[in-house]
Amino acid sequence: MEKFLFVLGSNWKLSLAELDNLLKYSNFKGKIVDYSANIAIVTFETLHEDKHFINRLMELQFMLGGCQKIAKVLDFINIHTIREAFPTTVEKFKLIEKTREVILTNLKGNIDKIFPHIRNESIFFAVSIYPNLYDESYYSEVLVKHFLPFLNKGIMEILKQKGAKKSLYYKYPEENIQSGNLNPIFPHHLIKYGLFNQDRAEIIFGFTEENCYIARTVTCDDPNFKKKIDEGRPNKEFKSSISPKLSLIMLNFLNLFENRHNMKILDPFVGNGTILMFALIQDFQIYGTDIDQTKVNNTISNINWLAKELDEPIPSLINKKIQRVNISELSKTFQNAQFDGICTEPDISPFFTKKPYYQEIKELIDTKLEKMYDLTFREAKILLKPKARMTIIAPIFSTIDGGDLQLNIDKFANKHRFKLIPMLDTKRIVNKSNMRLQFEKSQVKNLIDAKKDQIVKRKLYLFEKEA
Repeated sequence: MEKFLFVLGSNWKLSLAELDNLLKYSNFKGKIVDYSANIAIVTFETLHEDKHFINRLMELQFMLGGCQKIAKVLDFINIHTIREAFPTTVEKFKLIEKTREVILTNLKGNIDKIFPHIRNESIFFAVSIYPNLYDESYYSEVLVKHFLPFLNKGIMEILKQKGAKKSLYYKYPEENIQSGNLNPIFPHHLIKYGLFNQDRAEIIFGFTEENCYIARTVTCDDPNFKKKIDEGRPNKEFKSSISPKLSLIMLNFLNLFENRHNMKILDPFVGNGTILMFALIQDFQIYGTDIDQTKVNNTISNINWLAKELDEPIPSLINKKIQRVNISELSKTFQNAQFDGICTEPDISPFFTKKPYYQEIKELIDTKLEKMYDLTFREAKILLKPKARMTIIAPIFSTIDGGDLQLNIDKFANKHRFKLIPMLDTKRIVNKSNMRLQFEKSQVKNLIDAKKDQIVKRKLYLFEKEA
């Protein structure tokens, strides 16, 4: 069966969970058959049979928030073969030479799949290596410094033998190669260098514990588009705003993949409207509220700007669909069972620039957050359709004197008859021997999205209204 390689985002567990959710519930039915901290290998039930499968993959890439690229797997090389050809310590030169010839033979057999027309053509390619884990010494000391130059040289020689008029490869900065601190080319490089053309390609060598997959990239995320929306909108707040990628991931966990133009999404804490903007891009009907009139005005302004940028009509009755409402008054503002999904990050304020004290956070949770989350679940129970989902973020606070502190969101879900939905069923994927790649439990109940040393971490939950 055909395999496809998905390059995961920096939060690989969240990316993996989002991808598995789509493969399980959307019409892109499939399964993750192998993975690392950087890639997932996927087989589809029927997509590969479609002669226009690349167009379908482009649709899938557009939906995903946590995946950077999608590539078609051409072949694989067992990890033991790679380590024989490129050992950490050189001992048996003849074995090394012999095994490297095996790799070159493999490449020679697959090069025509990458470039359908080689003779008398000018070819440009870029090699990207995705290791099992970036901080492994085998990546920095062997794959970057020795395997990458071997691939560039070997592929150029094969192209020459097959009659290419000229061949060039993407040259990474030499200082990055020598230091071993090398990132593969980013999606914007693929777009910049036209690496989807017939005479140009990104060739991926993606590593897992068992294999090295050889793949040709067929589509990628458009970071320039997301950046333009995030940074170009009239009203923005980078200090605390949710990211475009996380917005898309949260929307995808609602499991509303069909007839999105008929699906009504509510964000009761709109902020500056990031979630609603990307819900609009994904063709949902959008509704939002906030207790702060300035934020409501900012969101409406951003939505109007976005519609103009997309050359689409402004959503009808936008001033009624997005309005100032206290969370306790939501069910008096909208109809019962009106919404197909709720996607939100409640306003935790204030924004912390340094770690707070434990008691300060405990007071914040006791006096404000518990009541706010309780009301959110109460109102969601009324407004959501039966068995509809809510993706919601709860904060984890790092304190100076008491470690991490968070509120117990489960008690509000139980109180208002919401069922916690695991974000990843690890029975659907093969767990790894490397402890850092393992999932400790059979079901991943929530996932954290945070940068290193972040004071307030986002903990993502998924709930379903009981029928």
